[in-house]
Amino acid sequence: MSMLAMLLLVPGASFDIDPAYKPVRDPLADARAGKIQCHDPDTTERTCRIMTWLSEAPGGRVQVRQLTALSDSPSLAAELRMAATREGEALCGVVNDAYMAGFRIVSGRAPHAPADAKRYAILYRDALVATLWNRKTCAYAYARPGDAVQLEVGTVDGEFAGEMMSNYIWISANAGYRLKARAQL
Repeated sequence: MSMLAMLLLVPGASFDIDPAYKPVRDPLADARAGKIQCHDPDTTERTCRIMTWLSEAPGGRVQVRQLTALSDSPSLAAELRMAATREGEALCGVVNDAYMAGFRIVSGRAPHAPADAKRYAILYRDALVATLWNRKTCAYAYARPGDAVQLEVGTVDGEFAGEMMSNYIWISANAGYRLKARAQL
């Protein structure tokens, strides 16, 4: 799961990642240019497991809309609309009642109608709440020079959370990418 909440990079923070990766100084530059984050991209198939739209708001806030593919058949995704807080070069958020108010399960293609899939919603919410309720979740953005793929490194309450690591690229809104769920194990 990729929470979209990027935090101020603390000088000296180390996640034991390849030293070629450097902190992204302005993680919202591509969003300002109208691009979308595509997490776990397959550039050949033009798919993303997660798509995230970001827009800056007053007071250091960032509006986030994120779709996470849960299933391809039937087509289900978790949609989240939330506000994150910009702290320096990055953002943070907390899973709480306000966060969950912007959450729903959707199905099909645009405009992503609400799904009558209460079981999915319950399972997804239960896992999220059990793990992250009232905890500060952050993601640090890193990139290698000349590489379009960026690395998101997650923390929960300041502690490294390896399960929140993912790769993403920035894509144009009309690039023809679609959501695709992870293969089931």
